[in-house]
Amino acid sequence: MIDFGAERAVYQQLADLLRTSIEAGEIPPGSLLPSSKRLEQTYGVSRETVRRALAVLRGEGLVVTESGYGTRVLVAEERRRVTVPRGATAVSVPASREQRDRFGLAVGEHVLVVSLGGRVVAEHPASTTELSFR
Repeated sequence: MIDFGAERAVYQQLADLLRTSIEAGEIPPGSLLPSSKRLEQTYGVSRETVRRALAVLRGEGLVVTESGYGTRVLVAEERRRVTVPRGATAVSVPASREQRDRFGLAVGEHVLVVSLGGRVVAEHPASTTELSFR
C-alpha cells in the first residue's frame, strides 16, 4: 500500500505498485489498467498522483494511454525499434497538440525527435519506441 509518510513520492509508490502487478502478470499484456478514478479511490490518492504515476509507466514503455479508451498494458512486440542514423541526434520532448493527435498521445506524453543536419527526419512516440544507434 501507499505510505504517505515515506520519503519516496506517492506517485512513485503508486507506479511501483502498478509495475509490480504488471510484471507479476496480475494485469496481463493487452488488458486495461483500472480507470484513473478507480485508482484514486483504491489508493486514496489525487488525480494528479495517478496522472504522474501513469506517466512514469508510459515512459518505461509498460503502458500506453489511448484517448477515450484508457490505459493499456503493452505487449512486448508493440514496441518499435528505430535505428538512428550516424550523426543524428534524438531528443525526447513533450508532444505538441499536432503530435498528440497524430500518435494518439495524452497531454504530458513525449515524442522522440530525430534530427540530422539541423532538420527533423523522424518523430516517434517515446513510450513505444526503442532507439538503436548505428
